[in-house]
Amino acid sequence: MNPDWLKFKKYPHIGKPLTNKKDSGWITEYVTNPKKIAKHKFTPLLHKKIYQRKYRPNKDAEKNKFGKKQRSVQKPKERPIFYASHLDSIVYSYYSFELTRAYEEYLVDKKFGKSAVAYRKIPIIKGQKGNKSNIEFAFETFKFIENNKHRKLSMIVADVTSFFDNLDHKILHKQWKRILEIDSLPDDHYNVYKSLISKRYVNELDLFKRFKHKLIVERGLINDDQRTKLRYKRVKHIWNLKRERVVAYCSKEEFFKTATNIIRVEKSCSEQHKRCRGKCELKGIPQGTPMSATLANIYMLDFDMLVYDKVEEREGFYQRYSDDLIIVCEQKDENYFNNLIRSSIENLAKLDIQPKKTNIYRYENVDGEFKGGILNEKLEISPNKHLEYLGFQYNGSKVKVKTVGFSKFYRSMKRAFRRGVHFAIKPENKNHDLFEERLFKRFTYKGAKRRLIYKPDPNSKTGYSISKEQYWGNYISYLDKANRVMKPINKDNTIKKQYSKFWPNFGKEMKKSYKEIGKKISNL
Repeated sequence: MNPDWLKFKKYPHIGKPLTNKKDSGWITEYVTNPKKIAKHKFTPLLHKKIYQRKYRPNKDAEKNKFGKKQRSVQKPKERPIFYASHLDSIVYSYYSFELTRAYEEYLVDKKFGKSAVAYRKIPIIKGQKGNKSNIEFAFETFKFIENNKHRKLSMIVADVTSFFDNLDHKILHKQWKRILEIDSLPDDHYNVYKSLISKRYVNELDLFKRFKHKLIVERGLINDDQRTKLRYKRVKHIWNLKRERVVAYCSKEEFFKTATNIIRVEKSCSEQHKRCRGKCELKGIPQGTPMSATLANIYMLDFDMLVYDKVEEREGFYQRYSDDLIIVCEQKDENYFNNLIRSSIENLAKLDIQPKKTNIYRYENVDGEFKGGILNEKLEISPNKHLEYLGFQYNGSKVKVKTVGFSKFYRSMKRAFRRGVHFAIKPENKNHDLFEERLFKRFTYKGAKRRLIYKPDPNSKTGYSISKEQYWGNYISYLDKANRVMKPINKDNTIKKQYSKFWPNFGKEMKKSYKEIGKKISNL
């Protein structure tokens, strides 16, 4: 059985793919050898941008008949992601595992250890299987508020500006040594550290254009569906990579022989050159590597310790989930903590808090009811907008899932049905099927149950045997868990009622799609 850190990736990158069956032995020996990692030559990261659609109301938007502001399409959120090559990814994963173990050991006797919760395996019940997720962490926050309804409370929810892009390298280096309890980084750790802060990368589109005439694809052998071979193939468009089963852009040797000129290195002051005239230092680490999350927690050690101690002194609550943090305190302490997090994040972490993404909420008991809302620009309470944290919304009595997730779910469902219609009318699909099983699995309660996956096995009587891989369910699985975890606060199935229309809407899309298939076939 492979260790947790030994994970094989499937995305195309520089270098031929690695497989568990052929490569796990030598990789384990290589990655765990400090002398070899100290001399390891890291491949440039693969860079791409992920765009997230935004559909939000403007400040001056008109209200509809229900009293809600009309929403419009906003500028999409741009997120730069960096992918390590397959071998480098395993190297990062191993060193992330080692640092995480040291980090957890460091926090054993520290009270503030429970405040940093993201990217950690924190058991739901100590000694039993199952770790906490954002649902349990959000529940802890709301439960604290529920237990303190007799107080006038303020909730400060803040977001650190471009967290990974602005990490100070000197602080990161210092905290790395602190966790390992050493005065100087060993050669292997320093080589890994240096590879992250250098940010050597290749744009995905540049790499595709250079090698699109001979990308490495995977193909099955004739009369043997259990084995595959690799060969070169020309692919016209980058969006066809998955369909053509592209497993690599090129071999590592070929890249360093013919394409080193497309390697990019992020220079200091690249985006703010005019403002600071080249005096600012290079900052940040790539977001997307297996080490990014671990290093984020290590980097924030001093900040977490200070803020937790100050909050505990005043009987408040502090929690940080990566770059999102929340403080629950007395309303009289609101300005104190608001100023504290801003000054501490600047002085201890050399980062900034986003003013636009820092919200203050106030709640208190009014005539026997716990009421409140967000503090607006006029320093007035807007009761129509309630506390939002980790994908949930709390109005003083009930916890609900933010509806933005439902919008994504419905868009995915409609897109899947449109795709089904497209393939249903193909001549080779004689039955004109919508591939219903796949749709039921992704978008209904029938696919919500989590279970182990069965895989083809010629040695089994049934032709299949159970594997160690697990099917994690779908979005409804997440909502079911959220409903179950939040029930002690809600006292009913509030969240379950939120998605009660999923099933009838699925049926409507099914009928609509078959009707469209019928029309298109009749017109052929």
